[in-house]
Amino acid sequence: MASGAAPTARSMAGYGLLALPLAFGGLPLYVHAPDFYAADLGLPLAALGLTLAGLRLLDAGLDPLAGWLSDRWPRARLAWVVLGAAALALGVLALFLPPAGARLTWFAAAMALASLGHSLVSVNLLTLGGAWRPEAGLRARISAMREAFGLAGLVLAVVLPAALAPWIGRGPALAVMAGLLAVLLMFAVPVFARWYRRTRPAAEAMAAPAPIAWDRLRPFYLAVLPVLLSAALPAALILMLVRDLLGLPDLAGLFLLTYFLAALPGTLAAGWLAARWGAVPVWIAALILSMAAFAFCLRLGPGEGTEFLAICLLTGFCFGADLVLPPAILFARIEAAGARHAAARAFALLGFLTKAALALAGALALPLLQLAGFRPAQPNSPEALRLLLILYAALPLALRGLAVVLLFVNHRRGRI
Repeated sequence: MASGAAPTARSMAGYGLLALPLAFGGLPLYVHAPDFYAADLGLPLAALGLTLAGLRLLDAGLDPLAGWLSDRWPRARLAWVVLGAAALALGVLALFLPPAGARLTWFAAAMALASLGHSLVSVNLLTLGGAWRPEAGLRARISAMREAFGLAGLVLAVVLPAALAPWIGRGPALAVMAGLLAVLLMFAVPVFARWYRRTRPAAEAMAAPAPIAWDRLRPFYLAVLPVLLSAALPAALILMLVRDLLGLPDLAGLFLLTYFLAALPGTLAAGWLAARWGAVPVWIAALILSMAAFAFCLRLGPGEGTEFLAICLLTGFCFGADLVLPPAILFARIEAAGARHAAARAFALLGFLTKAALALAGALALPLLQLAGFRPAQPNSPEALRLLLILYAALPLALRGLAVVLLFVNHRRGRI
């Protein structure tokens, strides 16, 4: 379906539904599994940390591999999705049903399998969504539908373990979560396959790998990278901010849930506004709005939970635009560069930059805090807490300001 009537909500849901289990399965990989193996299974922190570092490097390289495979055999995109879904389900199930011995090896193997599956599904889901319709407004609406399902899956992944753990224990709760992921994928993949067979979104028309005009795509990547880093820093530091600066550790779950719930209407608003005004201007406006929230965050002090809840609402709403609009903008640049044959590799690079930003945020913020004498869950000096706030809010504020300038200048010059 490359032209003609606008796709129906049912058709877009058939495409976007797969994002729900994809996001639902992503949270255990990055949040639950490391802490579960350390706290519940007693793996040594040093060995687990080294293993995680290797896995993060592997994970960052899997997106480009998935992009190359998908571009090399474009008619097998559906097969790659099915294979990736199976690997994701098996990997997460294995993670939370560990054997009695060799648990570090088991952890590494299960994480690698699940990460490969996640990359295969996510890269192809983004690529096919961009290739479905050429109209920029429709592409933004399609992206909004996908990200709304993804956020629903993320909210479910936040709520479910917390709700079940008091009743059955954390280990069984995570095992139930892994089983539910398999069930969700068993339902979502056939729905996605039915959508794929009905629409055939130009995937088979994409040629085999050929040189990519990266210089035509470079302005987009240079603009999106500071946004990704500005989101990764608060993600790495929010629990410390809530516990050590605000002194409200029991409200951390509420703040996170508020943020993700606010992003749901943010995705829909971003898609609707981009269809009317264009993706780049809407994204610039959302970035400026989020900058106001980060500026207000710099005034936070102990006990100011109401103020931080309002910040979570506003930044979460703007986060919806960060999810929806970059993929839509990227595919527009891919078409302008005549690089549809390399769409999966281009989206794979976006995935790589996202994971690299997460790694860089931790590598930058945590050592700086340690040098300043910051100690998690212990009394800290005003200087150490000030640095925490600067890394959480001031640095993201500056990074988003840089992104706004890059987007504005390059959009006026026709490069984005």
